[in-house]
Amino acid sequence: MRTRAIAALLSLLFTACGPTIHGYPLRQAWPDESQHVAEALDPLLTALELPSLRTIAMSKGCKIGFAVIRTDKVNVWSSPPTTSPCLYFTLLVTEGALKIPPDQLMATIAHELGHIILHHTPQSDAPQLPVSAEDWHAIQAQELAADRFAIALLKRTRARYEVGSCEAMAQFLRRSVPDWYGTTISTRMDEAVTRRAESADAACASPDVTPLPPWTPAARAP
Repeated sequence: MRTRAIAALLSLLFTACGPTIHGYPLRQAWPDESQHVAEALDPLLTALELPSLRTIAMSKGCKIGFAVIRTDKVNVWSSPPTTSPCLYFTLLVTEGALKIPPDQLMATIAHELGHIILHHTPQSDAPQLPVSAEDWHAIQAQELAADRFAIALLKRTRARYEVGSCEAMAQFLRRSVPDWYGTTISTRMDEAVTRRAESADAACASPDVTPLPPWTPAARAP
């Protein structure tokens, strides 16, 4: 899931006290949480032939941003590269998402990498905001594309490193959206998630592996 709020949030994340997203406060990750996310993220980066987290940590160049959202609800967001601070991207993970099965966490991080590498425009996912039919179609097209990217990446990661599971993409979708929206979920959202989960199941069952686009310079912070 993506949100316009993140673009404005990044500067607050590093310069202000008490930043929030959708009303939930952010906090720095504890060491065990950072390790948990790193174990899900690092195989994905390596499968994409990107620098490993160790290489990034030892470099004086760009880093990867990470913060925890203080809620038991399950959700994950990403933000594209920034130049000040210099970040390849940022992940915001709820406390609830840190408790889901590791393969589901890896699947949703793979989905977020899809948004970043495919240069998707962040969209609002706040259920109270009116969204036109045209905007809704654009949002769902991006989500489906990120799902397909994630499944292709998870297949590659599984084949190379024997970690991850493409089946986890649909499992995460069926779990996270109702958990996040609760009783406010609309018929339109329910239908969209069902369609995405079914599409993910079909793509996962297919023996075909979709080629992944490269991490182009335009998608990387300088």
